[in-house]
Amino acid sequence: MKALGLLLLGSFLFFLPPVAAVQPVSIEADEVVVRVPMPGRTVTAGYLTLRNPSEQMRQLVAVQSDAFARIELHTHTHVDGMMRMVQVDAIDIPASGKVALQPGGLHLMLFEPQQSLEENQSVPLQLQFDDGSQLQLDARLVMPPRR
Repeated sequence: MKALGLLLLGSFLFFLPPVAAVQPVSIEADEVVVRVPMPGRTVTAGYLTLRNPSEQMRQLVAVQSDAFARIELHTHTHVDGMMRMVQVDAIDIPASGKVALQPGGLHLMLFEPQQSLEENQSVPLQLQFDDGSQLQLDARLVMPPRR
């Protein structure tokens, strides 16, 4: 009787879906750069591409770094014929898609560097998403383009 019970239990467990084995799909990032601040400035910008391989939209909701006092999510908008930067609460990452944070569009604003920053160094970034997941990155420091 005991053997029959174990056999039935084993058969039942075999057909259960492997719920515990399913892991959430992580956001991926590449082309992660932060501009070296201009001399005398305490603010700079960061850019990256975020890829979402999942079938659900995700949102980037915050970024933190020990290298900066604070980091905000920003975009550019046209207001009265002028281009203006505006802080946003979150950045949508479409399902099975990507979003590029780049000059003239969505980007990171990084305030008050906590250390001296030089080209080709890297700074840590911690991205936080709406589902509670986090992504640790190293952003390469690059010089701003010459005008």
